[in-house]
Amino acid sequence: MNTRLLMTMAAAMLTLLSCKDKKPEDKGIIKTDYVAPKPTGPKATAVNSVTESIEWIEGRRYRVNINGHGEETLPMVQDENGQQYIDNAIRVEVTRADSTLFYGHTFTKESFTEWLNKDYRKNAILTDINFLEPEGNVLKFVVSLNYPEASDDEALDLLLLLDSQGNTSIKPFTYNERDDLEVIDQE
Repeated sequence: MNTRLLMTMAAAMLTLLSCKDKKPEDKGIIKTDYVAPKPTGPKATAVNSVTESIEWIEGRRYRVNINGHGEETLPMVQDENGQQYIDNAIRVEVTRADSTLFYGHTFTKESFTEWLNKDYRKNAILTDINFLEPEGNVLKFVVSLNYPEASDDEALDLLLLLDSQGNTSIKPFTYNERDDLEVIDQE
């Protein structure tokens, strides 16, 4: 009788377990409901401010000042989630040893539109201008334009040249690696 009771209980348990709702198999596919972050007020990106003392024409001392800030009067850039970003204005000044101004200009993305495709004109911001080096009668700067919050690998880098007469010109880098400053020779 003990055997019969055990068999009956086992059969009852199997019946109960087989009646339980079965979960569908996910077959390795994970489904999540992604919710994009909601836009907040306009965001500003940090821009470096740098002052550097250099030796340039005939060994004379000059000071290079680069100061950037978010400029709310410029058209804002919007990402795919609707988040707005404030574009930057960056002032480049070169002063002589006696503190007189040799060169001063405020750059915005509009200063480089001839080098930008339609997507960069609409969706990128001016992220930075950095002083590189004096070379002969030219001062070299790197200008970076990029999508807000994108990596530096996606940046469009341009070479800004300032000559001893106060004239500027722009050339592209051969590739966008900031550590490799080789330039395309367009002459």
